[in-house]
Amino acid sequence: MKKTRISLIVVITAFLSLLSQTAIITHAAENNPDDRIKDLIELDGANEESNELSGADALLYSDIPVSSFEVSNLSPNIVTDLDYTDWWYSEWDDCRYIFLPVTADRDSLVITYSADDTIYLNGQPVKSGETTSLLGDDDTFQITVGDKDCGKLKIMQSNIGCIYLSTSHGGTDALDKNRNITETGTTIMLNADGSTEYSGAYEKLTAHGNSSWDYSKKKPYNLKLPQKENLYGMGKAKKWTLLANYLDHSMLRNKLTEEMCKAAGMECVMDSVFVDLYADGSYRGTYQLYERVQIQKNRINIRDLEEVTEKLNSRDLDEYAQKFIGADSAGEYKENSYKYYDIPNNPDDITGGYLLQFQQWNRYGHKCQSGFVTSRGQAIGIDGPEYASKEQVEYIRSFVQDMEDAIYSDTGYNAKGKHYTEYLDEDSLIIAYLVQEISENIDATYSSFYMWKDSDLTGDGKLHFSPAWDFDLAYNNFPTQRVNSDGNSGYSYKPDNLFAVYFPIHGYEDGGKTSSSGSGRPTVGRSWIGQLYQNENFVKRIAELYFERFEPFLQSLTEGEKPYLTQMAESIQTSAEMSNARWHTYGGASYCVFGSSSGVTFMDSVDIVRKYINQRKNWLGDLWKPYTYVKGDVNGDSVLDIADVVLLQKWLLAVPDTHLSQWQAADLCKDNRLDVFDLCLMKRELLYR
Repeated sequence: MKKTRISLIVVITAFLSLLSQTAIITHAAENNPDDRIKDLIELDGANEESNELSGADALLYSDIPVSSFEVSNLSPNIVTDLDYTDWWYSEWDDCRYIFLPVTADRDSLVITYSADDTIYLNGQPVKSGETTSLLGDDDTFQITVGDKDCGKLKIMQSNIGCIYLSTSHGGTDALDKNRNITETGTTIMLNADGSTEYSGAYEKLTAHGNSSWDYSKKKPYNLKLPQKENLYGMGKAKKWTLLANYLDHSMLRNKLTEEMCKAAGMECVMDSVFVDLYADGSYRGTYQLYERVQIQKNRINIRDLEEVTEKLNSRDLDEYAQKFIGADSAGEYKENSYKYYDIPNNPDDITGGYLLQFQQWNRYGHKCQSGFVTSRGQAIGIDGPEYASKEQVEYIRSFVQDMEDAIYSDTGYNAKGKHYTEYLDEDSLIIAYLVQEISENIDATYSSFYMWKDSDLTGDGKLHFSPAWDFDLAYNNFPTQRVNSDGNSGYSYKPDNLFAVYFPIHGYEDGGKTSSSGSGRPTVGRSWIGQLYQNENFVKRIAELYFERFEPFLQSLTEGEKPYLTQMAESIQTSAEMSNARWHTYGGASYCVFGSSSGVTFMDSVDIVRKYINQRKNWLGDLWKPYTYVKGDVNGDSVLDIADVVLLQKWLLAVPDTHLSQWQAADLCKDNRLDVFDLCLMKRELLYR
């Protein structure tokens, strides 16, 4: 009897020869909880110049006798004094740029300047403060001041809508230097055709993000309006985000994830549009105006428990004292602890709605006003209600703990006799997991992993997992490793391995002895999803949803004569190239802050993402395809019958020209080999089914 061993997965064993740093640390230091560098596996050849200017001593035109140069009347169809921009000096090109929005008429612009003498563009004198058609004559001009050569002026113009911001205090430059500043001011938001989306005041402009703020020269912002507005057809809301996508040279990782979530039928998906941002007369680049994750009719449409609670209490909820139980302070991460606000009055129904988020252990203390840590070390922030009462925190904490107990039991049932699917919507969790796994998102189940629960009176009483958020460092844009207590490793830069499923709970340290907080306490070495992945039926459902809801979209995204990702890129290409002239965010791997996911051109950077996703799609398809087979169906006709038994017998006897279409379907012993034991089990399956 011939025995043949067939491997299901080709394991990549060549490891660490690529690494220029051998230390892999998956937690930030206590004194800098958002330090992403310590999570980085730095590959050879990347970050050699770290976005630094080379050849700076060769600059000829950095200092010219012009103290100011401003172009206005950029949006002639509206009445405003916000539509102006200063010219920009580029050290990379040793020249100056004017970045025009799509609304600008280049034959009717106003140039205002202050200089030692008259400015000439291609030999034509420019009269300060007067309307001119001069900038419509060419895209590149020779600048002279009097008789002095002052280099080149290049004109670029975008093709998408724009936002003008004016600040009331220190300006956006001051905010960029100090994330604790809050600005107010006015804004005008325009479509590509020049029509107005919004014109008026904004209530707050603040810093957004952690790594995306700390490591970006081009800063992301949160924007709050005085009242709810329907911006660009995304539904009425006050709170919005302006993502800079500085760390993502394709600028499309968040957008393509948004589109993938819609195609997969994720229950809540945050919409976005690309715009050019001008702030205080300075062009800031291509931004992505995004909906914020919050409980709200046009976002996560569940009961607003915080709003209901506010109506029952005389003070604003954040004015009540913050308290904590099970820890030494509200800022401490510790198993079985929780924190809340001492709010006196609760509604009769406190079963929902709740908006929760996985939080990193070292951010839990300062990022979460209300929250709890499970018995196995999973830190969870309560984003809604942000200021939750003791009764509310104790309710949702107990609910989640009961669910976790069921997940980690051998049977899927907790001590109360309830299965984990009685607490969570399984398809919702699997869809959320697949988004993280396909993208190899480095935060996956560490942070920005959202779930929500509606009131039992208006919902199904279960946790649902959405929306997906924060993917600028996904799709091979940040090389790192995750290791769980089983010794399984996943690498974010390899398309041919599992990654998100191998996350531990974040307080766990490799080796499983202590958490990185130094407290000496153990935490669980598998995430919720990692634990559930041990269940074959769970993986089978993963496979079914992957092929049903994800693979068709991924194929259209990356394949064909005109892949959808390429179309997305072409729709913002003009804006992206203008943004690059301002920030120099592509040109090769040396301009990456992390990793090496950058091309020489914008479209090259996009194609790097496209190729990686295509590789990922193919590998995951090969991995999960066997789980869709009918048990024992080796001839691939979707049924198990005597023909399959005969075919396997012939194959085991090495009968010539015998081929198994789906050999994995016959591996009933689950040992990655086919032999007579599998044949016996197949016969038994056929006989007793």
